[in-house]
Amino acid sequence: MNLKMENKQKVYIGIGCAFLLWWISSCASHGSTRRTGKQLDLYLLVGQSNMAGRGFLDYEDTLAHPNIYVLNASDEWSVAKEPLHYDKANRGVGPGLAFAKNMAKYQRNASIGLIPAAVGGTKISYWEPTGERGLYKEALRKARVAKERGTLKGLLWQQGESDANTNDALLYKERLIALMHAFRRDLESPNLPIVIGGLGDFLKSNRAEQINQAMKEAVDILGNAAYSEASKLGHIGDSLHFNSAAQRENGMRMAEAMKPLLNKKKL
Repeated sequence: MNLKMENKQKVYIGIGCAFLLWWISSCASHGSTRRTGKQLDLYLLVGQSNMAGRGFLDYEDTLAHPNIYVLNASDEWSVAKEPLHYDKANRGVGPGLAFAKNMAKYQRNASIGLIPAAVGGTKISYWEPTGERGLYKEALRKARVAKERGTLKGLLWQQGESDANTNDALLYKERLIALMHAFRRDLESPNLPIVIGGLGDFLKSNRAEQINQAMKEAVDILGNAAYSEASKLGHIGDSLHFNSAAQRENGMRMAEAMKPLLNKKKL
């Protein structure tokens, strides 16, 4: 009888420990800054699928960082892990988390908040403030929600694959400059640091380099903006989307491009 009672107690203790471990893990993965009261350094992530991310997840992409958060689909803050975006079912690794991890090393006392607003398959014309798809308005809405918890520090733009054609490539620089001016105006940050990510060298389009050149010329005109050269670590097999290793390098390069812009803003 005593042996049966002892075994039951062990079972109950085991169940209790398992529940406690699940609860701790759940809090770590889905913790909200509303509980911690942290103020965040915010970065808006906009563009198309290579910002949203299509790289295949590796173990390191699932590891949360204690000082990096993401605004999720419910407009709540969660500890950031890949995939950050929720635009398509095939979402995967993008540059955002690697960017934030690099920034966290640079600003060790800061807590970083990522605002994912990229949508795959979109031309830059779809992002116009008056666009019927509402991409720009939704990005602004997300940014305004996020600003309740911190300060907008910068914007990352990774897009252009859908514009790498004869007609759209000619207009890309003009459209990019107009869009970035609009973001700065409507986010009430006229000197907002902006980093533009370049297109991969694996694209089949012969207009990709024309888009990259348009980006380089645009950042010079915009001021307090930088072009971040794309990684050459490859694609996922479709000659369109960066693989996860390339996306981590893209994120690191975007962070290196962002750092001097933040210093410039302080002057």
